[in-house]
Amino acid sequence: MGTHRRGAPRRPHGHGRGSVGISWSPPRVGASACAIAALVVICCAAAAGGSGGARARGGTRVAAVATTTPVRCPLQPSSSSPGGEAWAFTENGPPSSSPTGASSYVHGRGTWGGGRGSGTICRQDSEPSRPARDVVLAVRGSSHVSAGVTRLGRRGVELLLNVTVAASDSPSCTLGTRGAVTLFASYYQGHHDSLRFRFASGCRTLAATYTGSRLIALIARNGHQVNSA
Repeated sequence: MGTHRRGAPRRPHGHGRGSVGISWSPPRVGASACAIAALVVICCAAAAGGSGGARARGGTRVAAVATTTPVRCPLQPSSSSPGGEAWAFTENGPPSSSPTGASSYVHGRGTWGGGRGSGTICRQDSEPSRPARDVVLAVRGSSHVSAGVTRLGRRGVELLLNVTVAASDSPSCTLGTRGAVTLFASYYQGHHDSLRFRFASGCRTLAATYTGSRLIALIARNGHQVNSA
């Protein structure tokens, strides 16, 4: 059981790429169900319009396309609140180790209950010297949550998810390539979160770590902070 978080949410403002406001922050001690719903809308609105594709575990639809086909994110806007054990995040900034002028838009949502992860992650990377790269990841397989850990000098909860490349416009990053995503959500009101991608074989160029105020992460159990595994 979590404790309700204190503090009022910030007022939203625009964050680029055609999405809705992103500055809103869920209270960091016990996120309410309405806070989770708001983050779902933030994560998904920029990627409206994707359709079709294979269905991953948990009912999530992911595109199943060749690497030469333009990639579209299948996440749809939603005002529904994910129940049970849920995760969500959005990031509108470059990785911490990116070259000058690079930018990224990464967002996703899903569940992690029962030691199994599900959901979808969409990511677009842009650099001045090359075309934008898009990838869609299907979250499936085992998941592991660690509560009360310290990262970046802050206490919070960390979630490890296994992913598979479901769509990619990079010829070297083929469909079915496996990877892992580690998401950290700090406790309390301020966001000091982190997001890390790791991949095998041809997708290793997508390995990246995101931190900073533009990253908003949520790992919740029935709308509350996760204090135990």
